[in-house]
Amino acid sequence: MINYLIEAHKKAQDRKEYMLFNVPVYVINKFPKSINMNNILNQTSQKINKNFLNGLDAIYIGDFDDLNRRDIQSMFKDGAIWISSNNIKNIITEPLVVDSIIHEVAHLLEDRFEEGIYYDRTLENEYLAKKRRLYELLLSDGYKIPLELFFSDDYLKEFDQFLYKKVGYDKISIMTSGLFLSPYSITTIREYFAAGLLMYLSEDKEYLKIISPTLYSKIKDTLEKLNNEY
Repeated sequence: MINYLIEAHKKAQDRKEYMLFNVPVYVINKFPKSINMNNILNQTSQKINKNFLNGLDAIYIGDFDDLNRRDIQSMFKDGAIWISSNNIKNIITEPLVVDSIIHEVAHLLEDRFEEGIYYDRTLENEYLAKKRRLYELLLSDGYKIPLELFFSDDYLKEFDQFLYKKVGYDKISIMTSGLFLSPYSITTIREYFAAGLLMYLSEDKEYLKIISPTLYSKIKDTLEKLNNEY
C-alpha cells in the first residue's frame, strides 16, 4: 500500500516533493487552496526538532478511506503519519494541520518511550481519576451511563461516540474545563498524552502543569530523554 502511494505521488506531474527535516512528505491529494504546504512545514519545524521524528518513515497527505470512515483528520500507523486532505469537520486550517502532525508525533514518541511514560502507572492513575470525576459530573447532570462504557477498553468506539454525539463536544468542553485539555483527550490515555504534548509545545506549559501535573512531568522527562539521545 505504501509503495503504491509513493509511486502514485511520483507519477503526478503537478506535485512537488516536500521534506520535514529528513522525513519525506508525500502529497497524494492536495489540500484546499487556502492551505499552503510550505507554511505548514515551517510552522511545524518551529515547534519540534528533527529528534522528534526519529523512526518516522514518512508523512502522507491525501484522501484516505481509513480516515474518512473513522471521521478523523489524522493517524499514526505503520511507521507513518497520515493526514486527511479533506475538510472532514469543516474547520481545516493550517494551524489545525500543524497540530494534527504534532499530535501524531506524540504517538510516535509514546512508542519510543513507552516504559518511562506508562510502566509506573502514575499517569494512568491521574487519567482515571479525571475520568471518574467526569463520570460523576455526567451522572449528576442526568445521564445514565453504564460503568463499562466509561472504563472498559472493549467500548472505546462507543465511548467516543457517546462523548461526541450524545453529550456533544461543546458541552463536554465546558464540563471538563480545568479537568481535561480537550474532549478528545478523554477517550484514551494515549490521546490524553498526545493532547498534553501538543499543549506543552504550543501553549501555556504552566496551565498544563496546574491541571495535569503528572502528565506535565512525563512530557518534560520524555523530551529530556529525547534530547539526551543525541
